[in-house]
Amino acid sequence: MSSPYPETLSSLFDQALRKYADRPALQDGTQSLTYGDIDKRSAQVASALASLGVGLEDRVGVLLENAVSVPVVDIGILRAGGARLPLNPQHSVDELRYLLSDADAETVVCDAARLDALRTVSATVDSLQTVIVVGADGNDSISIDGIEVHRYETLLDSHDGDFDRPSPSPEAIAGHFYTGGTTGKPKGVLYTHRCLVENLQAHLLEFGFADDDVGLLTTPLSHSAGTFCLAALLGGGKVLIRDQFDPDETAEIIERAGVTWTFLVPTMIYRLLDADSLAAVGHSSLTRIIYGAAPMRTDRLREGIERIGPVFHQFYGQTEVPNLITTFPPAEHARAAEAGDLDRLQSAGTPCLRATVEVRDAQTDEPLPPGETGEVAVAAPYAFEGYFDRPETTAETRRDGWVYTGDIGRLDDAGYLTLVDRSSDVIVTGGMNVYGRSVEQILREHPDVAEAIVVGVPDEEWGEAVHAVLVPAETTIDRESVEAVADERLAAYKRPKSYEILESLPTTNLGKIDRSEIRERYWDDEERSIH
Repeated sequence: MSSPYPETLSSLFDQALRKYADRPALQDGTQSLTYGDIDKRSAQVASALASLGVGLEDRVGVLLENAVSVPVVDIGILRAGGARLPLNPQHSVDELRYLLSDADAETVVCDAARLDALRTVSATVDSLQTVIVVGADGNDSISIDGIEVHRYETLLDSHDGDFDRPSPSPEAIAGHFYTGGTTGKPKGVLYTHRCLVENLQAHLLEFGFADDDVGLLTTPLSHSAGTFCLAALLGGGKVLIRDQFDPDETAEIIERAGVTWTFLVPTMIYRLLDADSLAAVGHSSLTRIIYGAAPMRTDRLREGIERIGPVFHQFYGQTEVPNLITTFPPAEHARAAEAGDLDRLQSAGTPCLRATVEVRDAQTDEPLPPGETGEVAVAAPYAFEGYFDRPETTAETRRDGWVYTGDIGRLDDAGYLTLVDRSSDVIVTGGMNVYGRSVEQILREHPDVAEAIVVGVPDEEWGEAVHAVLVPAETTIDRESVEAVADERLAAYKRPKSYEILESLPTTNLGKIDRSEIRERYWDDEERSIH
């Protein structure tokens, strides 16, 4: 017997889209949609998918640039009973081949610009049967050998949204996402409807999305931004979507459109702070710059609070616990900055309202007292169901209701969590553990250093040696001065034994610093990995 109240994402969006039907909902560079428009179009998407054979829990890949079509397709998949499989448009052909094969995806919705990539992978992805192409010119060929291909717009025009809709249970799989693969091949992460309903409601609690909000999203909707978009739609607000980040354009849109919140990764915030147009942001309607994916430098965070205002709202999460393990709201940022409390500013905040967070001993799994360092474990109703086809890895990560994050951190007496490192990034040198972030923090305080990354590199005597990669703030770095700071501030075993200076650091397609690429330069020819 189905529940009389919404327990699935599809039923939750049924209610939200009709509740706010006449309100503006989405706008990209070319299109604007009301909630009623989303209701109609997503129903057409669902009807079309069902006619193509998509049923309960069937994976549907979404390979789209940022546009209003992304949330429309996402909701349409849910209404058809399928499971969303978000794919980053920046994925390489090899990455797409792996993800589609691993997920056993039969259907993909893609941009016309991604057709060639799908043509390449289709020969070796046995599961792929159907491709729906968004935005293809009427004169362009969209054929793929051995694959049924449809034009999105034509398909929608031929379906009115009236079909025999499935009724998934709250325990049915609604999402099939992938980890970043920083510790090996990406793992498929499964979410039930119940999990994602809880997660979106938790986003409303933590970030306060409301019907008078105007959001701006410029990071890929295939990742955290997509979750923020869906949560904001449940709140009844308007979301502006752009397919790339430009600091001057961002400042202009914030001022012109009355943007109240945006989501940026730290590298984007730094570019915004350095932009000539920043002055416009300081007098805007902006109340929240939500940031995550990487820590912010405390000097730049304090600069941002001083110049833009008390608007910074940090979140810490991971694919297995979407976005919400801890949060650090704007008012707490402001208090810490005013008090000069750098330890607090370097923290990831306190546990989310619907989460319990502990730091546990790596050997015993017992909770550790405040101040002691161990693995971060979290229990939340929106934690993932398990890894796809990886029962052993699931059992290692999910134990007795807790998700063991692989992150190393410590809690203080007030419940603030400070992340020290990834367990996979700990440098073991001469039997001593070195947490790279603590070394990086010291190096970044030097005025010549704009960015610093520390990795372990092969060393015959010590097993691993600490190696620092620096980016200059201006044109040069006084290395002797940096070494003097390290000698003064760090224990001998923590000090970098070697330094490298680069113009910039490699980043992932999500804007995170790609630590693994830096590390691999030194370990590719080694017989063992770092640990």
